[in-house]
Order: sequence, then structure tokens, then C-alpha cells
Amino acid sequence: MDFNPFILEIDIISVAALLIVRFGISEYAIQDRAISAFRRLVDFSILFCLLNSTGQCIPAANIPVIKIINCLKIITCICMGCSWFLAVFFTTSASAYNLRKWFIPIILPSIIVSVIAIVDTFTNISVEPLDMKPLVWVLLNVLTILYIVSASLICLAKARKCTNRFIRQKLYLITFVMALPLLSLILQAKFYEMPITSPSFVVVILFIFFFYKERRITSNSVTGLNNANKLASYLDNITQNQNPAKRLFFVKIEIDNFMAMRKKHGKTAAMEALQKMATFLRRQCINRGSFIAHLNKSAFAIVTECTSLSELETLMNRLIATSATSEELAQGPWPITFSIYWSEFGTPTTRTVDELIENCTRNCYKPSVDGE
Repeated sequence: MDFNPFILEIDIISVAALLIVRFGISEYAIQDRAISAFRRLVDFSILFCLLNSTGQCIPAANIPVIKIINCLKIITCICMGCSWFLAVFFTTSASAYNLRKWFIPIILPSIIVSVIAIVDTFTNISVEPLDMKPLVWVLLNVLTILYIVSASLICLAKARKCTNRFIRQKLYLITFVMALPLLSLILQAKFYEMPITSPSFVVVILFIFFFYKERRITSNSVTGLNNANKLASYLDNITQNQNPAKRLFFVKIEIDNFMAMRKKHGKTAAMEALQKMATFLRRQCINRGSFIAHLNKSAFAIVTECTSLSELETLMNRLIATSATSEELAQGPWPITFSIYWSEFGTPTTRTVDELIENCTRNCYKPSVDGE
């Protein structure tokens, strides 16, 4: 086998990146099945890169060793595809029960192709050509594509059914990113000598790794409040486990003219305004059991359960009255004012989390200072 230093260099870089991911997810893999399956994907990817580099260093005259390495590479690729599918399945599924009835259809093709590869290797262990039969490579590519496409379809189906736009956007993005390995497989068939597939898998693995890490960040670094990730999880949980004796309300509080003030006073002043607003809301909602989050650049969210609409109005009136005499808001980088919107979950127009958030602007309790 001809030695290609470029392939060796690519494999070394890939292994280094994968090891960083491997050690970065170790502490979470025990508690999360999706991350556990993802860790197996990383392990098999590292093994594939090592086998690929080892094969570069074996003399072409040593046919049995080269064939065994090629066989192991095929089996490793199959395990990568299966781990890929399982990682996506566990990420998008609330229960592993459905996996039981699909376990044999998922695993059986992998076992069959692996057995074919092993039989082909040992029946022609000392016979040229060095590469395995074309049928084996065709089956490998078909199986790999099948795993990736199946994972993409599962992710796409979950995204379409998701009623939470924060989570849905992430799922659509993962679906799009998973198309990169398919493109690399097509390019690899055209440019066989170019190491295209491995780097593309590493890039996608890095993206999913940062996706998992981002999901575990639940607070906003500027305001110290819950962020959109935590808000999405909280809304999913509370809408499915709502107290039947209470009504669930979503309150959106938006700083007036924030982008114009940010442009006028600068980013540092804008961050200070967000911090002052966060402190103000935290003090007003203390001991009420309300959930407070930084929704986006200039908006905050309060999710609260109340026995009646008048109880919610009491909260909003207190925010308005206290803000009028608040020295903290008045002495900020600019006099901070805000508008208030609200919506109630479970009405004919707010049956989903998306509708709860989007329709809150229909109910303006306190308009902005310029009347918009």
C-alpha cells in the first residue's frame, strides 16, 4: 500500500479533535443514553482513523495484514453508522420502548454485512487484490447511507411535531448538518484518493458535541437568569404537568427602544441595562414561585401559575408601579422603561408552546413609552 503522508496528517488531526470530544462528554455519558451512544460513535471514529493510519504504514507485500485492517475498517464504519442512528434516536425520543421492536431490523443488516466482510477477508486472505470485493463496499455505502438518512428522517419528524420553537430550530439544524456526511460519501466515490469522509464526520461530531454542551448551559452569562434552553425545557415540562387548579400564564417584558439605545450608548451600556432589568425582575418575583428567563436580546419572560387573571394583573401592576419609583432603573445607562405582554396557555389560540409565546403580543398590558 502506497504511503500517503497527507492522509496520515488528516487522521492525526482528526484523532486529536475526537479525543477532545471524548474526554469532554465522559462525565455525562453515564446519565444520558443519547450521549452514551454519541460517545460510542466518537470511539469508533477514533478507531477508524487509527486503522486508516496503520494501513498506510503496512508494506504492500503484507497482504493478509492489509486485508484484515480493511475488514476492521468496514466493521468499524458499520458500528459508526449504528451509533450515529442510536444517538439521534435517543436525542429525539422520550422513551426507548419503541426501539425494542426495531432492534432486530436495525442491527441485523449490520451483522450481515460484517459477516460478509469477514468471510470475504479470510477466504481470500493471501490473494490479491488488496481491496475487498466491490459488493462489500457497495453494501457498506448503502448501509451507511441508510443509517444517516434514517437518523435525518427521525430528527426531521421530531422537529415537525415539536411545539417549542427553541427546540425545533435546533432539530432542523441537526438535520441539515447530518447531510454533510452524505455529500462527503458522494465526493469520496469521485475522488477516491482524497481523505474527505473522515474530516466531514469529525466536523459533524464536533457540531453535535457543541450542541450537547450548549443544551447543558441553562443560564445567561450577562443577566444571571435562566436562558432560552432552560425556558424551553421548563415550558415543555410545565405544559405537560400543569396544575389543574391553576391557570398558566406567560408574561413577556421588553425593554423599550433597546436597539436604538444600544446603538447610541454602546454595548457595555446595553449589558448594564439588561443586568439592571434582570435584578429588578428578580426582586419583584421573589418568593412567588415564578420562572424568570432572558428570552432574547431585549426581552424577558415570566412563567407563572395563578388561580385567576386578577392575580396575574396584580403582578403586572406591581411591576409597573415599582418601576416608576425604581432608582435602579432610573439611574441606569438611560432611564429604563418597558412594555408588558401576556398570554394564557390552553386557550383556543394557545394550545402549543409556540402559540403561547407568539400570541402574547396580542395582549398588551403596558405599551411602550412611544406607544408602539
